[in-house]
Amino acid sequence: MSSRHIAEQRSAQALPAGALAAHISTLKPAGGDNRAELIRDVVDGLMRLRNSVLRFVLLFVSHDNTALRDAQGEEYRAAPLLRLLTLLGNAAQAAQFDRMRELRRTIRDARALEKTRDAVFSESFSNDPAALRAAAAELERVDAILVGLCVEHVLERQLATPIDAVRVGTVLRAERAVVAGGVRAARPAAAKVAEAVPSAGR
Repeated sequence: MSSRHIAEQRSAQALPAGALAAHISTLKPAGGDNRAELIRDVVDGLMRLRNSVLRFVLLFVSHDNTALRDAQGEEYRAAPLLRLLTLLGNAAQAAQFDRMRELRRTIRDARALEKTRDAVFSESFSNDPAALRAAAAELERVDAILVGLCVEHVLERQLATPIDAVRVGTVLRAERAVVAGGVRAARPAAAKVAEAVPSAGR
C-alpha cells in the first residue's frame, strides 16, 4: 500500500473540527482559581498582621542613637510573629498602655491565627473554601483592631507626656537575646485556629 493511500485513509478517519476538543477534560478541579485566591487572601492577611504587630513594637523602641534604633528595627523585622507578639505585650505592659485588656485579647487572637501559616498547607483546610474565607475574615478583623489601637496610641503620645522610655527599653533589651535565638526556630503548628481551622494533615 502506497504512502499516498495510507494518508488518504487517515484523512477519511480524521475527527471533524472541534470533536476532539469536546472530549478533552482538564485535570484542574473546578473552582481552582477561586481556591488559589482564597489561599492567597489568608497568606496576605498573615503578612499584614505581622507588619502591623511590627509597627506597633517599633513605636516602643525609643533611642536617641539613630544607628542603634535602626539596628534594633532590623532585628525585630527578622523575628517571627509569635515573638513579636510577646515583645508587643511586654513593651505595652511596661509602658502602662491604657487599653491593655483589649490589646491582650487581640494578641491572644493573633496567636491563634498564626497557626494558619501551617494549616494552609493541610489538604483539609486548603480545600475548604468556607474555612479559608473565615480565616481571612478573622485575620482582617484582628489586624483592623490592632491598627486602631496603634493609631490611638500614637495620637495619645502626641497629646500627653512621653512614655517611660527607660522602663520600656529595659523590657525590649531583655527580649532581644530571646529574639536572636528564637528566629532560628520556626515551630510547626498543628492545632486548630478557632473553629474554622482544622488540624494540619487530616
